[in-house]
Amino acid sequence: MDGAFRAAGGLSGFGLVARDHNGSFLGCKMGRFHGVSSPLHAELLALREGLRFTAKWPDICICLESDAQGMINTVLSRGVDLSPLGCLIEDFQELLHAAGRVSVVHGFHEVNGVADRLAHYALSSHVSDAEVKWWDSPPVWLSDTLIYDSS
Repeated sequence: MDGAFRAAGGLSGFGLVARDHNGSFLGCKMGRFHGVSSPLHAELLALREGLRFTAKWPDICICLESDAQGMINTVLSRGVDLSPLGCLIEDFQELLHAAGRVSVVHGFHEVNGVADRLAHYALSSHVSDAEVKWWDSPPVWLSDTLIYDSS
């Protein structure tokens, strides 16, 4: 999963891709949000969408991978966050604890190309405010990035 942030207008895009244990494509999703305050806020919203996306597979263990190490550290920390995003962070901590079957780990940017491309495409003027999902087969314009990420 990945979030992209545009300070002008407080806009963020998110992208995420689901793969099975062999790396095969299961689905992907992208969308955008208004009123976003920072890159951390954008990454947290991407995490929320990732958690929602996992509901399609309720019986398997899921690993959410992000290249946003700071966001991961913040969400996995045990301390109280008194920042303006503290309530959102606390919600994620509770959701992850309750889910049990979902873990959040760091993945390097070089292998997060699909989510990154989806997040940035969501910021483009070609996309409406609604989220977009693909199941079983990806959009054609994403195929090259999927192949590269899998190798």
